[in-house]
Order: sequence, then structure tokens, then C-alpha cells
Amino acid sequence: MEPEYNRPVTMRDVAERAGVNVSTVSRALRGDARVSEATRAKIREAAEALGYRPNPYVQAFTAHVRGYRRMPDHAPVALLNLYDPGNMPSYIRLYAEGVEAQARANGYKVDTFKLDGSRRQFERLLRILQTRGIQGLVVLPVEKGSVLPGLETFPLAMAAIDYTLKSPCLHRATPSYFQNMDLALRQANRLGYRRIGFFTFREEVERISSHWLGAFASWSMLQPASDQVPVHFNEFTGEHHSGVKADKDWKQYRSHFLRWVDSERPEVIISNDTFSLEWLRSEGIDVPGEIGFIHLGLNGEDPGLSGIDQNHREIGAAAMDLVLGQIHANQFGVPAHMKTVLVYGGWVEGNTTRKLHR
Repeated sequence: MEPEYNRPVTMRDVAERAGVNVSTVSRALRGDARVSEATRAKIREAAEALGYRPNPYVQAFTAHVRGYRRMPDHAPVALLNLYDPGNMPSYIRLYAEGVEAQARANGYKVDTFKLDGSRRQFERLLRILQTRGIQGLVVLPVEKGSVLPGLETFPLAMAAIDYTLKSPCLHRATPSYFQNMDLALRQANRLGYRRIGFFTFREEVERISSHWLGAFASWSMLQPASDQVPVHFNEFTGEHHSGVKADKDWKQYRSHFLRWVDSERPEVIISNDTFSLEWLRSEGIDVPGEIGFIHLGLNGEDPGLSGIDQNHREIGAAAMDLVLGQIHANQFGVPAHMKTVLVYGGWVEGNTTRKLHR
């Protein structure tokens, strides 16, 4: 028969039941890899049998003291950047600025590491991080590929930005793509647009897991048939190429887009790239007089464009908060259950859409 306590069950009770030290119980319940899986299983079984529940106030204080002793002032956290430094989009820089600002606000500093994604580089990076006593890592969006197996063994508090990293499954902060598309559609309706078109390309749909496409498709299904405009999928990869074949392909992409515009007659086009806007203007189409244009990924550096500001700095800050929360809770490594923080964007009224008549 289990002993009955007239008080809350403590770690010492669990330690006596499992036949181990109290410090071993503490490490095991934090998921410390230095405790064998067999011992951790025995401790979990004892804790469940006794009905042990950690005291959240003691747990928070202990984490604070442990962190205070272990981490000097302005302790470092790592920022992993896999983009080519010479070809880094402005929104990636804004993500990084958000990470760094939130780290400073919490007494941390950011060490940035640029890698090409090879496993050997990850092994070397882990040694460097451990030598420097770095416990946290934020992963910026992945440019090429979507799997970074080198991160699977990192005993760090980690978080990714955006949906580009598919494996390992880390906690992440990301633009709320579905809600941002919904906001763009509602604003377009408020401005009097009825036939609303969406221009995208397949790589983009795969990169953000169809969130924009899903929002547009669900909204379109509820519109009158006369207002529905089929999505234009372009095979354009988003990369700028050079050479005769690339020039020929570019003209083909442009030609397909303009044929879609001519046949479907959208009143406004929603897109995440400005080259479609350039194609419209190159044909002498008046924007917004003839066709409006809404950009889905504004970053504060696109003067004059109407669209959605994704709040990239706030997303970087949210990713940093995810990492710091894990550090304070002594949770390290790839999580058993990934969670996602969505940051909503805001509408920016520019000169590529008609004005709202008040």
C-alpha cells in the first residue's frame, strides 16, 4: 500500500521511493540527458505513483537561482543564419534585429553563426556553443532545403522562425499567414474590389505550408461564382537567374501571368512579390487605376505599396521569448511536442490600391 502523506509529496519522497539521490530526481524531471533513460523511467514511475506535482513557485525560483549562478551578465544566446550573406533579404535582417533587441531587453547578447547546413559544420558549432556556455539557439528561416538533422542532438533551448524548417520540429514563431491573407481579402472588399486574384508560385506554397493558399481558397468558395478568380500558379522559383535560358524562362513566366490577367480580369491582385507589379506596369497597366495591387510581405521598407506588414521584428522577439522560456524552465533539446506562436500582421494603406471613400 502506498504511504499516505498529510502534506504535499516532495522530491525527497520520490527519491526514497526510486532509491536515488534528490539531485538525480531533479535532473531526471528536467529531462537531463546525463541521467540514463532507465533511471528517468524509474523516477517518473515513482513520481506518478506518489502523485508528485512540482511547486511552480519553488520551480521558478530555483530556475532563477540556477540561471543566475550559471549565466554571467549579458549571457550569450546563438542566432543561426543559413543565408548567403551577400543575398540576405531585408526581412531576414529584421527578424535578426527583433531577436537581438529582445535578448538585450532580458540581459542576453546574441552571437550570430553563419553556416551552410553541412553536418560537419553543425558538429563544430555544437562544440563552440558548449565551450562558450551558450544554452539557447534561434534558427532564422532556412533558404535552401528544409531539414537540418545536425540540430537533432543539440542539448539547447531552441526555436525556429517561420515554417521553412520542417525537421527537426522545434518550437517556432511565425507570421500568421492565414490571418494575414484574410486581412488582405477583407481590406480589398472594404475598398470595393470584388474580383480578387492571388498570384503565387509553387515553391512559395510549399515553403509556408499552403497557409496563404488555404485562406484564399476558403474565402473564394464563399463568394458569388461571378467574383471567383482562379489562383495563378507560376513556376517561377523566386531566384534571379542570368543567361539566355533564364531570360527565355523569365519571358515565359511573364507571358503566363499576363495571359491570366487578360483572361480572368482581376480587379486587384494579391501577391508576395513585386515582379508581378512590375509586369503590370511594363504593359502600361495603370496601378491602381485599372488593377489594384496588395503585397503580402511588407517590411516597412516598401514605400507606397498597399499590403500587410508582417511585423518581422516582433516575430524575432517572439522566437527569442520561446528560447528564454525554455532556459528558465530548464527544458533543452528537441521538444516532444512542438508549439507555434503566431504573430498577426497589420494593414498598410499605400498608393497601389484605390482609396476608401469615407
